[in-house]
Amino acid sequence: MWRQVELTVIQGRNLGGSKPDRLSGEVDDAEDDTADIELSCEMHLNDILCGRTTPKKSEHAPLWHEAFTFSDLPTFERLDLTVYRERKSVAQLVGKCAVELCNFRRGDTIEGWFPVVCEENLSGEIQLGELRLKIRVDE
Repeated sequence: MWRQVELTVIQGRNLGGSKPDRLSGEVDDAEDDTADIELSCEMHLNDILCGRTTPKKSEHAPLWHEAFTFSDLPTFERLDLTVYRERKSVAQLVGKCAVELCNFRRGDTIEGWFPVVCEENLSGEIQLGELRLKIRVDE
């Protein structure tokens, strides 16, 4: 059976250069110089890396507007996007965005904000920001 996913990574928000303090909501000032920070996303279908956005310089809200088409796919359930911040050639995980593709109506284009979360040791997941995505699933 023929399967295809069309994905446009439009933008991010609240993905800042440093993580907020979990209790106070304040930003850590330890890395005040955010001018050389770039944010990028990797896309994984069935735990297989299938694409990556161009790194964009941004403090909190990168604009990508990058489209990807993944075709001739095996059965899939989820699309995972991993957000990284890169500084001086060192990539650091910001968080992950999981999109359950099995819930999408085939042929419909969905555009919206999807949460980017970070796993905490004992307290579960904390939302760090969001990605604006446009997704179409065909079978």
